[in-house]
Amino acid sequence: MPESTEKQVMALLERQLQDIWDGDVDDYKTTSAGDCTFFEWYISPQRIDGLDFHLRELRVHRDVIGGTPDPLEEEHFIEHEILQPRVQVYGPTAIVTFTLMIRAVHPDRLVRKSHNETRVFHNFGSASEPDWKLVHCHKSPMATAGSLSVLRT
Repeated sequence: MPESTEKQVMALLERQLQDIWDGDVDDYKTTSAGDCTFFEWYISPQRIDGLDFHLRELRVHRDVIGGTPDPLEEEHFIEHEILQPRVQVYGPTAIVTFTLMIRAVHPDRLVRKSHNETRVFHNFGSASEPDWKLVHCHKSPMATAGSLSVLRT
């Protein structure tokens, strides 16, 4: 039995997030459209067009999320949880909305960051041979003590 579209899209989302933590620019590039767009509140107040900027960010994302890791810290790692995911499929387009919780674990501290996220994927393949790619990503801050200073009033 073929895997459901929802499961395919969620597997792709997990793969993309792991690519971010691993800094796997090449794999992330294969799962994203070259003309994809991003709204990332913590990077820019305006839309970011195209994949090139995002790939440069991806190269340093692990250090940005977890703080600059000490190479001697063997216990440092980053993990995530996708909370309350919802996949909506409209023909060759799938929309995933969720809350992303990120944990950066250090020997002496734990850093948690969360935001709400929408990712839009498009199937550039066919129903029998899907080729899902990210075409848009929108991240929104959560109203926490750490995010209130960036919210516009």
